[in-house]
Amino acid sequence: MNKLLELAHAAQRIAILGHVRPDGDCVGACLAVWNYLAGQYPDREIQVYLETPPVKFRYLKRFDSISQDADSGKQYDLCICLDSSDAARLGAFAVYLEGAARSICIDHHITNRGYAQENLVDPQASATCELLCDYLEQDRIDRDVAACIYTGILHDTNVFKNSNTTAKTMEAAG
Repeated sequence: MNKLLELAHAAQRIAILGHVRPDGDCVGACLAVWNYLAGQYPDREIQVYLETPPVKFRYLKRFDSISQDADSGKQYDLCICLDSSDAARLGAFAVYLEGAARSICIDHHITNRGYAQENLVDPQASATCELLCDYLEQDRIDRDVAACIYTGILHDTNVFKNSNTTAKTMEAAG
């Protein structure tokens, strides 16, 4: 079991955060992890916190349940930070990182500062969503999770046109 799944398995309350002004990779990664974990652990309290994301991503499952509440006062066993190079990029939602018992960051930015307790960072990856394919069990990725991952990869590769598109990117998209 990898570190992401190990930490998630041990947590009852999980917060998922992404960067300010969320783009396709950020929204896709956050919703992919939320949908995946909710499918594996239906009894857990899981919440994504993001600034209001673009409505063009409304087709992704749980989009309408994303919270913009940075003042809930909730404490979490685990905070999963996605597609964010440092805690400041989490904006007002960094409060959930600061209050969490454990934290993990999955990111592809070369500027990542390793701000979480656990950091899974690969600057060679085209998108955080590409990295998720390494950390989520492939046989448990359903259609909803796959749609989120594919969305993130499409957006961060400019529909496979950018130089960061590799054979691994295409395998993940497939």
